[in-house]
Amino acid sequence: MDDQFKYKQFLLGTLLLVVLAVFLNNDDLHADTKNIEILSYGVVSQFPDGLKFEVHVESASLVEEIALRFKVGHQKSGVYEYFKFEPSEKVEASLFWNTNTASKYIPPGTNIKYSVSATNSVGESTESEETNFTYTDVRYEWDEVSEDGITVFYHGPVKARAQAILDSILQTMLYTEPVFGEQQKESIRVSMYNNVKEMLNALPPNSSTIRKELITEGQAFPDIGTLLVLGGGRLSVGTASHEVAHILIHRAGDSVYGNVPAWLDEGLAELANVSPSFSYDIALDFAVHSDRLLPITSMPRLPGNPEDVIIFYGQAKSIVEFMVVRYGVDKMKLLMSTMKSGINTDEAIKEVYEVERIELENLWRDYIGAPIYIPPPDDYELPTPVPIKSISLYTLTPEAGGSVVKSNQTGITEDNSDNRTGNVESIDTDDSINSLNSETAQTNENGKETLNSCSKGTDSSHRDISDIGLMFLIILFASKGATPFKDI
Repeated sequence: MDDQFKYKQFLLGTLLLVVLAVFLNNDDLHADTKNIEILSYGVVSQFPDGLKFEVHVESASLVEEIALRFKVGHQKSGVYEYFKFEPSEKVEASLFWNTNTASKYIPPGTNIKYSVSATNSVGESTESEETNFTYTDVRYEWDEVSEDGITVFYHGPVKARAQAILDSILQTMLYTEPVFGEQQKESIRVSMYNNVKEMLNALPPNSSTIRKELITEGQAFPDIGTLLVLGGGRLSVGTASHEVAHILIHRAGDSVYGNVPAWLDEGLAELANVSPSFSYDIALDFAVHSDRLLPITSMPRLPGNPEDVIIFYGQAKSIVEFMVVRYGVDKMKLLMSTMKSGINTDEAIKEVYEVERIELENLWRDYIGAPIYIPPPDDYELPTPVPIKSISLYTLTPEAGGSVVKSNQTGITEDNSDNRTGNVESIDTDDSINSLNSETAQTNENGKETLNSCSKGTDSSHRDISDIGLMFLIILFASKGATPFKDI
């Protein structure tokens, strides 16, 4: 009995020593971290230029390193960057992160999660807590409406419009659940603008042609979980529905090996639209009857021509609708999950629908009464382009970008001054019509005579009136289909 009691005492004593050692060790760690402290840190939006991060650190020894970590929206990877400063016991530093480029663009309304860490010269370090920040468009003061993880930011007296957009997004998520599954796990943030001018200044750098000829009513950023919507447009509800579908498609079908192709992405998004536009159907009908259908399943991205963009949307919606009607919703859901697993589009279509991608497109073409698409052979090469001859202005003296008009006669005197022809050697009766037509076309194009400029001198430089009369006589009879010397 005494031995058991002593054994228990030994175990209890050992346990107390371990607890004491851990406590003392923790106390030492806290004492070390107190030698370096982050007094304050924060971030300021300077949209559209970027984000300005600021930090204030003090330490008993020199602060040698301050690092920033932040993640944009729902992106998997984050950013790790260092502040630049001179080592000191007290440091106030700032770091500017540019967002006004295509590669670093961040849409307004996006949530930014960030933290900072600091290390001194003796190896002591400390780190702040992770903080959330909304990257807003600083031109306006924003309010918000939210429900079930969806937040719509708006400015001005347009709360009812913002609520309508929120309702359309919630309806779209419910409508697409049979294909995409439950997508409410991650938040979605929406920035709503009131007019085109406001919207254009918030969009990322893009094709100037597309911007000028197409009014961007909305744009989604699926990997971030943010979308921009033109709330003042008549199609704002449908636009919000279409764009949020892109985010849901991204979550349901994209993988680390590849994304859902553009034609399937846009087709599903428009099919999921709770308030669709009829303009895409009209564009498809136009393309079919004018033989302008695109080889849509072979196109890796949207075309650059604004007219072709509209046709692309119409085709994408129609072919996806055909897939759902012909094969059912379950097949589409299986296609998305198959691509999500990492299988490429061609293999996924073959596995789910048991047809090749081109064959699937031609089945759709037959369904709408369009000619089938025959892809070019693998060894097909584009023809060599032939350069177009540049057209330059005629000039009397050498000038940049001009062609000098030269006379091919020399030694002209008063006796033969009537024979001067400038840049025209002679006019034969056989070539008179072509010559006059050429000169007339040049005059009409430039709005002034250019070929005859060197003949505007004295009276002796003019062509003989009998020659001119003869030429006009030939032209007159030729235009009436008559032969002037029929009886000869």
